[in-house]
Amino acid sequence: MVLPTHLRQRLTPAEIQFLCENENVTILPRYSMPKVELIGNKIPALKALKRIEVPLWTALILKSQAKCNIIAPLWLNTDYLKKMYEQEKKYLEMFSSLPWNWLEMSKILIARAADDLSDPSTQLRSIIKDLREIRQLKSKRGLRELNESNIQLNGLSLMELNELRPFALSVMEKMRQLHDSVQTTNDQASDESEPDL
Repeated sequence: MVLPTHLRQRLTPAEIQFLCENENVTILPRYSMPKVELIGNKIPALKALKRIEVPLWTALILKSQAKCNIIAPLWLNTDYLKKMYEQEKKYLEMFSSLPWNWLEMSKILIARAADDLSDPSTQLRSIIKDLREIRQLKSKRGLRELNESNIQLNGLSLMELNELRPFALSVMEKMRQLHDSVQTTNDQASDESEPDL
């Protein structure tokens, strides 16, 4: 697929969501079903009302056919997300510990399995939006401390890193060039000041 230059440096949100669908989630099957062998993957045998982990994409297919309920991850409830929001506000120098794919997973589950969630989807969307905004603000503040050799943004999700990547890489490249030019100037100055032997 031919993409504009500004999109070649990162994954699209749809690609990140696709990757997220390979993450395992717990389901509660409504029916028993034999094991299914796929290329590169196996769906285990399902027994009615016995919890089991399957890839998210499998859970979504079974859910659309009314063959299972998806058990929401422990972190996908308003109490936990509010606690993470308070941590984000309290600790301005670090990010709260949310799963690697919390944004994508929450978006998918709210859109396609809202009836399986313990809290109303409107409340979840609201707190997720607040959490995302404060984390974006913190990550932008963190970019001020960039240098040419590394960047430390521990605790960010794949989607958050993907949004920052083009900007951070271009800034780091400019800083590296600036550092190299200053180093070259300093080397030339020291060569000129040394006496000839």
